[in-house]
Amino acid sequence: MYYLLLSILTSAAIMIVFKLFDRFKVNTSDAIVINYWVAASLSFGLDASGISFQGAIYEPWFYNAIFMGILFITLFNIIGISAQKIGVSITTVANKMSLIIPVLFAVIVLNESLNWLKILGIVIALMAVVLTTNNSNKQYIDKRYAFFPLIVFAGSGFIDGFFKYNEVYTLGQNGLEPFTGWIFLTASSIGIIVLIVKFIKTRKLPSYKAAIGGLALGIPNYFSVYFLLKALSMKNMESSVVIPINNMAIVGIGAIAGVFFFREKMSKINIFGIALCFIAIALIAFSDQIA
Repeated sequence: MYYLLLSILTSAAIMIVFKLFDRFKVNTSDAIVINYWVAASLSFGLDASGISFQGAIYEPWFYNAIFMGILFITLFNIIGISAQKIGVSITTVANKMSLIIPVLFAVIVLNESLNWLKILGIVIALMAVVLTTNNSNKQYIDKRYAFFPLIVFAGSGFIDGFFKYNEVYTLGQNGLEPFTGWIFLTASSIGIIVLIVKFIKTRKLPSYKAAIGGLALGIPNYFSVYFLLKALSMKNMESSVVIPINNMAIVGIGAIAGVFFFREKMSKINIFGIALCFIAIALIAFSDQIA
């Protein structure tokens, strides 16, 4: 439970940092690339696995980490486009509803338990996401990008499920730090290529604000992934419990932080949605003990 709480808090910190980018006029795309370098540096700097940089290629998780890194930065850009063209609320719903995919993976492939209380908790969780992110403001939807939320849904769910797959089948006892390191290194390498192309076109380097923003984002980003993988490895809690609780708590805490730190206004529907978030968390967390 300790690792799960830390994963939730660091993930919520990421949301707060992104909101601060708007306030301080930080170039988000530049900060994202720097963030991945910071996260990769932390991963390799804290790595005590004994696996050498060159020897990683022979590890069973290596190519999975490369694939995850590509998926990380690709999906992030798709989420950004979806938020702009389709709407933040719809994109957030697609992102968080993706918890269904890793839960099904855990139940079908890993034979984790599924009882009526856990099912009820997941249904309430999906309702909570819709209500918490509900926004009465109408936004024009560009039909050319109408399938982007579906990509966000599938991609986000696949990442969570693939994390669990690697935790069970490839990481072993020493693979966690280098695995995350290669994920972030791959993402940052792709990002640096984008920055080079951008520099050739504009002759502008990332600003000091982007560097500070990347540092502020990279630290919680690394630890959110690290602690999530640690939480998924807990023997006393199934991943079909960890992932829904993680997602719901991030939605709830993120919404509450928006009110207290950024003075965002919430409707009664949003408040009800937050309440449902924590009801869903309680139902899922204690489903095995009660049912």
